Amino acid sequence: MAEKKPARMSDADLKFFEEMLLEKRRQLVTAQSESEKANVFQGQKAQAGDGADSDSADSATDYNSLETNFSLAAREGKYLVYLEEALTRIRKGTFGVCKVCQELIPKARLIAVPTATKCVNCKEETKKKEQENNRIEMAKLFAEEQRKEMMRKNAGR
Repeated sequence: MAEKKPARMSDADLKFFEEMLLEKRRQLVTAQSESEKANVFQGQKAQAGDGADSDSADSATDYNSLETNFSLAAREGKYLVYLEEALTRIRKGTFGVCKVCQELIPKARLIAVPTATKCVNCKEETKKKEQENNRIEMAKLFAEEQRKEMMRKNAGR
């Protein structure tokens, strides 16, 4: 019986996705650079002041803006890591292969989510298992709280 050959994308498809990922990385790095420049400018502007007293509403707005920028930067940084990992999989020839079932991930999914490591079915199964594990964990926590409450009531008798 012939051994099944592992799934692998064609070289043309790998090249297509490599170009796509490199472009996404370039756009992300450019956007991060522009954001950093804007943050430096805002910081310099705040240090220089505009001669008016800053009120608490302005400070709260500035803080919320800063917090949002940090959150976006963290997400972008994480996405940049995913892009780099996808580029590594391209170099290894494993890009587009589901890490669970080892079948090819449909091109439409990879165009929509080029950093995907699982096909839709395996991703859904993983999510279902995670949700079930979360429900079980919550049930355990609830049961433990109920047990503690009963112990407190019994101790008070």
